[in-house]
Amino acid sequence: MLPFFEEVPLPYKLECMDSFLKQYCSSEWQEFINFHKIKKVVEPNEYVFKEKEQTEGLYIINKGKVKVISRDVEGKETLIRLASDGDILGHRGFGGDWTYPISAMTYEKSEITFIPINTFNIVAKSNNEFTYQLMMFFAEELRRSEEKIMHVQVKNRVARAILTNYNAFGPDKKDPTRLSYTISRKDYASMVNTTYETVIRVLSDLNKEKIISVEGKSIRILNLDLLNQLAYI
Repeated sequence: MLPFFEEVPLPYKLECMDSFLKQYCSSEWQEFINFHKIKKVVEPNEYVFKEKEQTEGLYIINKGKVKVISRDVEGKETLIRLASDGDILGHRGFGGDWTYPISAMTYEKSEITFIPINTFNIVAKSNNEFTYQLMMFFAEELRRSEEKIMHVQVKNRVARAILTNYNAFGPDKKDPTRLSYTISRKDYASMVNTTYETVIRVLSDLNKEKIISVEGKSIRILNLDLLNQLAYI
């Protein structure tokens, strides 16, 4: 991440699964994983896995952009998380009835590594430090997912969503103030639990206040301090 953006630190964050494996697994276990892992290419707007499918294993994004979503009984979609290079997917399907409670869909052509569940279980049972550190990551993600933010005004939630988008996918290589990939207004609405029309209105307000610049489908952050204040008020 470029120094333009100073992300609010999290108590525990798993930066990259590959480096995580190298740090907490011996070279022999790394070779074991490398032997059993499968590399896949998933085309844009295709599912990596779907909600209610049987849990088959863990996925690592080598290169790409993915959204993690869930749907209620009426089919309404909620965007839970954005994931990119080095992030893991599918861990929410571990335990219980061993089905995925959420779906993962690509924004762009993505290169993904798949680790079968049996392989992962053998590694986890044989590497205590790896299992402990992974448990800390899972606990932090669960804590964040249970945060109650609905009492926060929609303008603040949209500001947080913009920063989430920026943190997940990073800045444009040629312009660190511009989001490298701006998710759709519909996805913003899904993320903050509001309507498409409300997102359009809030983005317009932020644009008028010169906190962001809306440039077609793209967003540029003009005033980072104010956006941070709105997001984490």
